[in-house]
Amino acid sequence: MNAQPSALSSANRGRHHRVPLPRPFAFHAGGELAAGELAVETWGELSPARDNAVLVFTGLSTSAHAASTASDPSKGWWEYLIGPGLALDTDRLFIITANSLGSCFGSSGPGDIDPRTGEPYGYGWPELRVEDIARAGQLAAEHFGIDVLYGAIGASLGGMTVLAHAALFPGKARRVASLSGTLVPSAFAIATRALQREIVGTALAGGPVDLKLAFRFARKVGMLSYIGAALLENRFAHAPGQQPTGASGTHFEVESWLEHQAEKFASRFNAWSYWYLSRAMDLFDFSKVLPGASAPVLSIERALVVGVHEDQLFPLAQQAAIADLLKAQGIPTRYVDLSSPYGHDAFLVEDALFSPLVADFFAASPRT
Repeated sequence: MNAQPSALSSANRGRHHRVPLPRPFAFHAGGELAAGELAVETWGELSPARDNAVLVFTGLSTSAHAASTASDPSKGWWEYLIGPGLALDTDRLFIITANSLGSCFGSSGPGDIDPRTGEPYGYGWPELRVEDIARAGQLAAEHFGIDVLYGAIGASLGGMTVLAHAALFPGKARRVASLSGTLVPSAFAIATRALQREIVGTALAGGPVDLKLAFRFARKVGMLSYIGAALLENRFAHAPGQQPTGASGTHFEVESWLEHQAEKFASRFNAWSYWYLSRAMDLFDFSKVLPGASAPVLSIERALVVGVHEDQLFPLAQQAAIADLLKAQGIPTRYVDLSSPYGHDAFLVEDALFSPLVADFFAASPRT
């Protein structure tokens, strides 16, 4: 890379962008979007050679706001990782984070108004796949004139999307880091997300349950799959709550916590986006990313794969399978298994565990 830290230190304040999609944007499984855009945030400065960019793919429920900016000083969801001197060092790297296609934080999604009907697209939006999110992210990189990314990184849905990106765009990212991702979702993950979609989808289809109430129920199911059982026990055990939280007939502190989390999420996220993004995760199969071809052959200089023992949703064996596939293709791959009571959510909060790994991987000469 040709970035010059001393020249870049003043440029880390971050910027917000609207990246237009091609008109029309064709979807992987068919259908198209006549006009669309991605909400993108960037930090750092693109080097003259345009060779220091790292593309960040997000999880299901996160926005492009991964770190604070001058225009939005609120804390980002990966605040501990992005910034001057941090693991994704904005004195040296140009960081790009796009709100996933299909989401609801500025990018085009099924909750948007269909100009043909004046109503939300809903089920009329094209079928969304992880491959579409990966292609939209690549378009964001191209928007900045970047031919080859220094790297791409993502966790959860993002950890799946970086793999789809590597398959669809061989050689377009030199280094790939997949955190808590998978080549194909487990039956447990599919069952958990399908149940959430059934709850939300019943209300979206005009069922007898209020949509926000249904969305809160679905989020509670989701939260239990993200957080490790040991953490819940240590935090709440059998502690009674202060007041009843619903129709369960009990009022334990853990119920109050779930209610708080569900209410907060339902107030800021779109139910249609939740339904589409969740379904896209379940439909993902890395071996079928390239239609009619065998398992994709990747062109990556090196890779990092990280999993968490306590992750119920993306079990450790799935990250091991990713690492095995990469190594079988001759790609220098570092595989790390961590332990955290936060389970699947560990990548959001475990600074001490993830920062050293990411910093080392995106350093000039990382360990294999």
